[in-house]
Parts: sequence; structure tokens; C-alpha cells
Amino acid sequence: MLVLILSGLSAVSFAGVGEGRGLYSAYCQICHGARGEGQTMGKPLTDNPAKRLMDQELVDVITDGRAGTGMVAWGGSLSDVEIFDIASFIRNLQGMPPLLLNDPNAPISDDPNALAGELLFNGSVGCATCHSYREKGGSVGPNLDGLTSRLDEAALLQALMNPSASIVSGYGAKEVEQGDGTIIRGRYRNDSELAVQIQSEDGRRWLTYFKERVTAIRDSDESLMPDTFARLSANEQQQLLAFLKSL
Repeated sequence: MLVLILSGLSAVSFAGVGEGRGLYSAYCQICHGARGEGQTMGKPLTDNPAKRLMDQELVDVITDGRAGTGMVAWGGSLSDVEIFDIASFIRNLQGMPPLLLNDPNAPISDDPNALAGELLFNGSVGCATCHSYREKGGSVGPNLDGLTSRLDEAALLQALMNPSASIVSGYGAKEVEQGDGTIIRGRYRNDSELAVQIQSEDGRRWLTYFKERVTAIRDSDESLMPDTFARLSANEQQQLLAFLKSL
């Protein structure tokens, strides 16, 4: 699990970017470049595929390596804290927030509105089907940890009321039109000369469609996120907002 019980750490603390810089220089730079630009032996760490990795996925790759590539497993050589520090430094290279080490049992907030909003998020509103926080939830939509550092309240409200107005890079939708006219929508994942791969709207399946067997494949201007927020009561909207602002 991403969340570790580490002595001396508070319930929520940042992994060490400074410590990660030294570790990265010692172990990672030779393959991935000083700025994560990539080398002959290692892929770039600052391109969109690398940025789209969830925190857990990034930590897993460093810990366990990646079969069929030159990426070795560092879990036997580096401590959990050192791996977290390297991952946090990579996030820094990507211009993204560092990893957070969270106590999963700590309440998200002591605000009753935020706690009620968390119940809505994970329950009747269904946000957790697509979005994650604290390493739980879906992956069709962006991870929401550190959300308030990326969006002010006006931008957050726009994202909730009109999801298609501004779609986060890497989370766009593809439409696949089949021979019988059926249209399948999902999060774009991979593409090649022969096929396109999308993640189903419920996030449970990765689907591959061969281009010669479908009528059309096109980008969608419509977000996969439904306008559920607009249909909530005013009280429920305030509760969900309070929860999202606590992340």
C-alpha cells in the first residue's frame, strides 16, 4: 500500500523532495536524465504517460520494476522512505505536487459539512467510481489529492457545474463507432496503427478496438464526468464542496 506507518511522521506530511534529489542523482539519473528527459536506457519521466501515473503506480514501478524493460526493482535496495522521496522528486520534475504520506484512518476533516460531503462522494453521488483520493477510488478521472492547490473555488465550481468546459489533459474521451452504429465512449488510454484502447466509463475495463473493424474513432469534446453536481440540492452541493476543499 502507498500509505505506510512511519515513525516520526505526522498524520499528513510531505515526502522529502530534497532527499529525493540526491537519491535520484545517485540511482536514476544515469538512465532517465538529470531532468527526467530520458536517455537511451530509460524512458522520459516528464512526459504525459509518466505524469498520468497515480502515486501508487509510480511507487510500485520504483519498488517492483517493470517486466520486459530495463527498469529494475529497487525495493530490495532502498527503504520505503527513500522510494517515497525519489517518487516525490520525480513529481517535482513533472511540476506536480509531491507525494503525501497519509494516515488512512485519520478523518479527512473535522468539519461536519466536509464529512457529510465525503459520504456523498463515496455513496449516492458516485464520485469515487471515477475519482480517487488517499489512494482509494477510480482512475477514469483525475486524482483529487491536493485539489485545492490546483483549483481555486471559482475553477472548482466551474469543473463541477460544467465538466466539459475544461477537461484535464490526459483524461479526454474517445468515441468508437461500431458497424451497427453503436457508440462506445471511454477514457483514451493508448493508440497504435492497428488499434485504440479506452477505459470504460465505469473504469472497470480496458477495451481494445481494432481500427479496421470499426466505422470511426474520434475525440469527444464532452467530458466523461456527468453533471450530477448541478442536480444536487443546495445543501448537498455545499457539503460536497466542503469535502473537496478539504483535500
